[in-house]
Amino acid sequence: MHTQTIFELSQEAERLLQLALNNLDSLKSMPIAKLDSTAAAMSGVNNNVLPLHFSARGVDAQQALLNNELRKITRLEMVLAIVGTMKAGKSTTINAIVGTEVLPNRNRPMTALPTLIRHTPGQKEPVLHFLHVAPIDTLISQLQTKLCDKDRGKLARRLEIDKDMNTLLERIERGEAFGKHHLGAEPIFHCLKSLNDLVRLSQALGVEFPFSEYAAIEHIPVIEVEFVHLAGLDAHLGQLTLLDTPGPNEAGQPHLQKMLSEQLARASAVLAVMDYTQLKSISDAEVRQAISAAGKSVPLYALVNKFDQKDRNSDDEEQVRAMISGTLMKGNISPGQIYPVSSMWAYLANRARYEMNTHGRLPDHQDQRWVQDFAEAALGRRWRTADLDDSDHIRHAADLLWEDSLFEQPIRKLIYAAYANASLFALRSASHKLLNYAQNAREYLDFRHQGLTVAFDELERNIKRLEEDMAMLRQRQSVVSDEVQHEVEEALNAADAFLLSQKGELHQALDDMFSRPLILDLAGREPSSMRTDDTDGNQQLVLDDEGQAQIVLSKIRSSCEQILLNAQSRISRELALRFDQLESTLARSLNEAMRPIEMQIKEQLSHAGFRARISFPAFQANQLNFNTRGLFNDAIVQDTPPASQPAGAGSVRNTVSRWLNHPGWGWEAYVETRTRYVIDIAQLHGKFTQHTDQFCDQIRKALAAQVDVSVTAGMATFFAEFSLSLTGLQESLRDSLAVRQQNEHSTRALSQLLKQSMTTAAWIQEDTRLLRDDIQTLFAAEQP
Repeated sequence: MHTQTIFELSQEAERLLQLALNNLDSLKSMPIAKLDSTAAAMSGVNNNVLPLHFSARGVDAQQALLNNELRKITRLEMVLAIVGTMKAGKSTTINAIVGTEVLPNRNRPMTALPTLIRHTPGQKEPVLHFLHVAPIDTLISQLQTKLCDKDRGKLARRLEIDKDMNTLLERIERGEAFGKHHLGAEPIFHCLKSLNDLVRLSQALGVEFPFSEYAAIEHIPVIEVEFVHLAGLDAHLGQLTLLDTPGPNEAGQPHLQKMLSEQLARASAVLAVMDYTQLKSISDAEVRQAISAAGKSVPLYALVNKFDQKDRNSDDEEQVRAMISGTLMKGNISPGQIYPVSSMWAYLANRARYEMNTHGRLPDHQDQRWVQDFAEAALGRRWRTADLDDSDHIRHAADLLWEDSLFEQPIRKLIYAAYANASLFALRSASHKLLNYAQNAREYLDFRHQGLTVAFDELERNIKRLEEDMAMLRQRQSVVSDEVQHEVEEALNAADAFLLSQKGELHQALDDMFSRPLILDLAGREPSSMRTDDTDGNQQLVLDDEGQAQIVLSKIRSSCEQILLNAQSRISRELALRFDQLESTLARSLNEAMRPIEMQIKEQLSHAGFRARISFPAFQANQLNFNTRGLFNDAIVQDTPPASQPAGAGSVRNTVSRWLNHPGWGWEAYVETRTRYVIDIAQLHGKFTQHTDQFCDQIRKALAAQVDVSVTAGMATFFAEFSLSLTGLQESLRDSLAVRQQNEHSTRALSQLLKQSMTTAAWIQEDTRLLRDDIQTLFAAEQP
């Protein structure tokens, strides 16, 4: 890499960051107290709305952001933020990237605080440094006081107290300080779990956890370890660090949404970990919303985890990339930056290869449980302990499992590239943050300066007009809410009618499928093979032996599967289209409702307006899974009529039974076996019809719930941001009015300060554009 050029660009970035920080310092002398109190009041209404850029809190937030960029530029550190829900396998993915287990892999949230994992060449055993422990020690002291008056039995009713929580309670009672350094995987796990338990305990005891103390990235825990994939590579200028972020609302902590947004804004790039089996779930939608906002200023990548659970009816790699890029992420990420993988297979394969290269064999599977997971994944469910002693076989199995994990491509294209170009990523991140600052600063300062040139009575009129605009906004909010509700009801009614028609078509197709002529044709039998049961009048197919019966059942199953898969495709395609149409309709309704206010403000203040940002989760097509195989399991039994449900029933059948909240469907009644084999066609037909009816009802309920949640959240956020922006404009004018009421000397001084700050912001913007272009040129030169 061009070391001298990188050094010169980093010096230029440092100069511009310092200039921006100094400019923000000068803005603090301006009268903006009202802006701050307004933002504070508004944020109390909606905590997801960030403070106004140039309120006192907003200036502090911008300075913290730019100081973070300055810190990264000084170290030439590329911070890759990893974001995803707990169930998506975020910790497993980080372990797979690092190549060894540095984060606990548990079926519960474990990321109470953001955690840095820094590639440190030569550091074979991970070490965690947590230097800023003073707030935690203060918290422990507060909890100690609370526990003195708290009955342990009452606490157990409000909090799950396991072995680790008991240990933590004893440490708190003894007043032990929290450790600053933890060497090795187990001590690190214990530290991170203790932090998570402290969050849960604080909630139960009504003590506030000091999250705000860990907003600065230099205060959060840091794990230093050599990434196995990067070991032995040539040293590069710059440093690669992963940032493990808490998932939104992880462990029932809604404030983590704000912490997540703040951390993503400070990253150099963002890697989203998505669950292949739950791509369109509500929880993944929260993650997508957070990374979409961050994606405007940092590069976005995505790993689609659990791709090993793909079956023959699931979407393939290209379909998954297209769906995430287009439908889910609305074009905010390109298909080439989306990688379907199995993080668990990658982690297990890499861990096994590391052990084989280091020690020549795997650890005892009784002591290290991951070895059992590896053996089952790589060798199959019927593996034996002796298999683990064959070194060549284990190495080969680990290599194949790594290949099957599909992790090689993201490691080479993302992790290797991030490591090799860490300094460029750090520089690009700083340039984007500087451009955002300069643009916002110029708009704000220009607006404030205009306030000093407008006539006194005109200022008063504009303030009064904005008050009228805000009253109009409240009226329009009520009207548009009714309009949106009407649109939603119409869309749901139309979807209900569509599902009803599809259910009718399915019934007709199944009736045709189970008709006497078609069944006889599939079976290749004469009409005499069909008989009517004397007790219930059901149609039954009589066959000579079990082999014939199995073949006929297989043909019926294939025909039914085709009918239902075709219906699945139609329903999925149509409902996805209806969601897109509803999203466009509601966005248009909001735009039209706000346009009179927006145009009025533009005319009065010559200030740019706002755009509606309402996002819907895509329809959960993963629910469209007609699991038909279970309807045929054990349809043929031995001659002796079963007294109860047959043993060894298929797992797929059990899954369908649980889904329908039915412990059993009376499968043994499908077939009677005397001297011949009899298939009860009518009963099988009835079960199929019941299955499709309940499925369609479930889809209707899921559809209504999704739309309701999405619309409510989207409307609340949009109107809160719109109202806050209007309030910010109004308070800026009031500040200008207050200055005009002072003496002429104060007005001239402020005017001079505003002009100077505007000029500085313009210089920063222009120089940063040139810096960005130089960085992009270097990035292009580094591409193979």
